[in-house]
Amino acid sequence: MIRALAALLLLQPGLASAKASADEAAQLGKTLTPIGAEQAANAAGTIPAWTGGLPQQAMPRGDNPFAADKPLFTITAANYKQYDAELAEGYKALFQTFPDYRMAVYPSHRSASYPPWFYEATKRNATAVDLTDNGFGFCCAAQGYPFPIPKTGIEVLWNHLMRYNTRGYRGYADSAEVSATGEPLMERSYFEVAYAYNDPAATPDKLGNQNLFAMLKTVAPPSKAGTADLLHVPLDRIKEETGVWDYNPGMHRVRRIGEVGYDNPLFDGLMTHDQVDMFNGPTDRYQVELLGKREMLVPYNSYELYSPKHKYADILRPGHINPDLARYELHRVWVIQATLRPGISHIYKKRTFYVDEDSWLVLAEDIYDTRDQFWRFSEAHAISYPNVPVVVNGVQVHYDLQSRRYVVLNLTNEEPQQIEYDWNKPASYFSPSELQRFATDGN
Repeated sequence: MIRALAALLLLQPGLASAKASADEAAQLGKTLTPIGAEQAANAAGTIPAWTGGLPQQAMPRGDNPFAADKPLFTITAANYKQYDAELAEGYKALFQTFPDYRMAVYPSHRSASYPPWFYEATKRNATAVDLTDNGFGFCCAAQGYPFPIPKTGIEVLWNHLMRYNTRGYRGYADSAEVSATGEPLMERSYFEVAYAYNDPAATPDKLGNQNLFAMLKTVAPPSKAGTADLLHVPLDRIKEETGVWDYNPGMHRVRRIGEVGYDNPLFDGLMTHDQVDMFNGPTDRYQVELLGKREMLVPYNSYELYSPKHKYADILRPGHINPDLARYELHRVWVIQATLRPGISHIYKKRTFYVDEDSWLVLAEDIYDTRDQFWRFSEAHAISYPNVPVVVNGVQVHYDLQSRRYVVLNLTNEEPQQIEYDWNKPASYFSPSELQRFATDGN
């Protein structure tokens, strides 16, 4: 059925892709930043011009380049309606649900920066890359944002999916499933991820439709420790299914399993597999519409949520994370709406994504159920590491407003070491035989 529907996709409005013209591409690095954002400040001066982001320099763990900033104002349940146009629906729902919820709004800093070679690759892509397979893939790039001057919603979503994460990374991270009364159920994981796309040495011919390879294992709690997974994630996930293997410590063997994406449940059903990373695909169950660009209040430069001086008990609160440790700024974001295709199944009928113009990260997501009722909300607290350089959306909070529970992903405050970026291994390393060793070694 999905293939039959896919054949009709190009007939639907909003999907037709057009490469940028030479004149449009020439604006990258001029009126547009090297990755396609508006370089100038906004008319009110409340969003500054982009001047290159944070300069590349050493950044000790726990450093906050904007620690001296003071909030401009605070939004509360009593005054949030004054900021209606600048708030995602999810924030309005948080104010309506939790009287103690608040948002501290700080001066805006356009801190995002990337390596020069990545900017050059992105500029080449503007006139060279086009959608393929009815929008489920694209050609012909191996690095850079594929659509720095997007014409459609799916192109904006592709920029989020293919953003720069260095050649790979490894390390430990913790997740917290938080009850309505604030008790967290913690889980600790170790992971190793290598990217085929955005490796400086990759070429479109050598890429072979591969995006990334990953191995991850649960370290704690003891009831889950030792389980491990291997992923081979293609670029076009409709043309080629994601390769998934798992290791069961009780059976002492590796087995191949089917696709685990879409709305398969995670964390006691509080979120879905495709919510991880705010949205990780596949894209075939939704029609994606570009609604335009807006100035909105979004999580940004949230360095306090990553600082080792704060314990998890300082962050996790009943109903929502500690608002004293979150930071919100006014930024321009692309707004795209994903609507479930007729005849296709997913527990989320509609999803509105708010995508940062300076990083192409999804920073917030409004989620609606099959009755068109607002249900869940996700936010990603982005920070820049100028020493790499890279922008990451590590700490992600996924709220279920109906149950008043939530999940926080990628906490690292209590880990002895930071995530190691620009780590890499060849594709041959990510094999089923290696998974068993990975699951049982001392990491």
